[in-house]
Amino acid sequence: MYGKKGYFYIKMMVPMSTAIKETLFTPSVKIFNDEHRIVISGQSRLEDPSPFYEKLTLLLDENIVDFKTHTSIDFILNYLNSSSSKWLFHMLKGIQAKFQGKKIITINWFFEADDDSMLEAGEVFQSLLSIPFNIMETDR
Repeated sequence: MYGKKGYFYIKMMVPMSTAIKETLFTPSVKIFNDEHRIVISGQSRLEDPSPFYEKLTLLLDENIVDFKTHTSIDFILNYLNSSSSKWLFHMLKGIQAKFQGKKIITINWFFEADDDSMLEAGEVFQSLLSIPFNIMETDR
């Protein structure tokens, strides 16, 4: 990228770790420590999502505690089956109960412009939770 007066700028890479790798059935989870941000992306199509979401809940709890003041959790999902949706809501409700009033937690829910089901899922979660919840259209 070129900035003012023709100087060349290189964007610094933000330290990131992949906590959970994406599979055919589970989303990836990436942690951006410097940004206090957790990104969950991919699809969740598990018949029994309990083991995955129990692990994810522990991972989120640990990182939210480590992030001193605020955390943003970005969901960039392209598929979410009903059993995963129930677990995701249960997990978010638990985070809300544990950290409300202690940490600033913001949920960012991304959906593709033509994906009405993911938009609707975000709207349902937003209506049931009392933490900051942004729904944002993306064109990926």
